[in-house]
Amino acid sequence: MNHLRKYRILIGLLLLAYSSPALAELGYQTWGVRGGIGDNPDQGIIGVQWNLGNFSRRIRFQPNFELGFGDNSTVASLGIPVHYRFGNSPNFTPYAGGGVLLAYVDRDHPQGKSSSDWVIEPLGVVGIEWPLSGGGDLFLELGLSFGDAHDAKLIVGWMRRIR
Repeated sequence: MNHLRKYRILIGLLLLAYSSPALAELGYQTWGVRGGIGDNPDQGIIGVQWNLGNFSRRIRFQPNFELGFGDNSTVASLGIPVHYRFGNSPNFTPYAGGGVLLAYVDRDHPQGKSSSDWVIEPLGVVGIEWPLSGGGDLFLELGLSFGDAHDAKLIVGWMRRIR
């Protein structure tokens, strides 16, 4: 499948999802920063994420953008996951979810050659978040993707608290 067709399919799916009545509860809530390490390629990762609201009481839409550096590669990715939040403890909230990852992977090879490619692949996440006394929420997340981007990522981050 050529790249243009992949993008058209992705844009069509996003527009279809956006027109859904379930998205009436969605909208910008807050943002945060994230960083960590990735495996295969072995990289340091920095990024940002947004809380764009809930599909329902426990299901949150929380996309992110990350840059990974190291291991003769650069990975720029947009993760589009939804998180199912378990329980309602004031001390911590575990979550799990999944979605789609759109990534640009640029690799430097021996002999000075390089290659790059756009990839679209499924992703899964599990994590836990807890409130900080000074404001905001801290989280720890394990992400798995199934393709040419990172096989696994361990991410820590901070989200501004929702008003």
